[in-house]
Amino acid sequence: MEKEDTKLMKLEKMDKDDYPEELREQGAAALLLSCLLHTRLSCKTALALDKVKSNILGGGKRNRNSNSSRSRPRVSPTQNLGAAVRRSHFDDQQGEDNSNAAARNLPEEPPIRSLEAALRLIENYVPHEVPSIPGLNGIIGRCSKPFEKQLTESDLRDDQSRLSINKADAQKYLYPLLNEDENLAEGINVTAYDPNGKEFEMVFKIWVSKIHVLIGGWKAFFHEHRLRKDQDFVTLWMFRRLDTEKLCFVINWRRLPGVTTPIKRKRVRMNESMDQLTC
Repeated sequence: MEKEDTKLMKLEKMDKDDYPEELREQGAAALLLSCLLHTRLSCKTALALDKVKSNILGGGKRNRNSNSSRSRPRVSPTQNLGAAVRRSHFDDQQGEDNSNAAARNLPEEPPIRSLEAALRLIENYVPHEVPSIPGLNGIIGRCSKPFEKQLTESDLRDDQSRLSINKADAQKYLYPLLNEDENLAEGINVTAYDPNGKEFEMVFKIWVSKIHVLIGGWKAFFHEHRLRKDQDFVTLWMFRRLDTEKLCFVINWRRLPGVTTPIKRKRVRMNESMDQLTC
């Protein structure tokens, strides 16, 4: 007992850099594990941790006749667990998109394994007619129907700082809400809301008679939410506040990780106008 007390006293006097490597890994793993209780894990991370737990608690059943298992270096359970926890933080950063989607009342998107699956998700997406945003209940007046746009590289460039809107979408969904005294060439001051109800002051205007854009606070918006080109699809609503009649936007988005290239929309006429998705 005295020997153990002596060892503990020596460890307490050691500097941080003098700690044995194994103890430092154990300490790091312990700190990370203490945070996992309140951490939302992705499905992939949860399965990985469950597998590590089963290996540790179950003794890690192995095939004793396997030559490959004999040639592998022996790794302590603590090292296994520490590595799994460290991997979980990288997985959670990638998996935070699904948790953000849940916070925005959007369905979590499953992993996309083919372009055909991505196209089906795009075609079958039906957003709410009126956005449900904290703080906006009861003040949304006339509201446009929602439309979706895939973010491009130019949408997320700091030197441009604008969200481009397709001319056909602007004419179909946004023009009906404009007043006669509002001039797009000069620009219309609008307030854009993110899914949490945070306000971003922007300007809705038209460039070169055909390019409709949101500028101003768009740069702060896409930086704050870490939006990505090609993978992120923004949904836009435009409405007028009942109390002030001010023109406003709601911008929501969803992430399709399997999409890595722009998807073009061709408009064709077959008795009535319809969108055809191609890549």
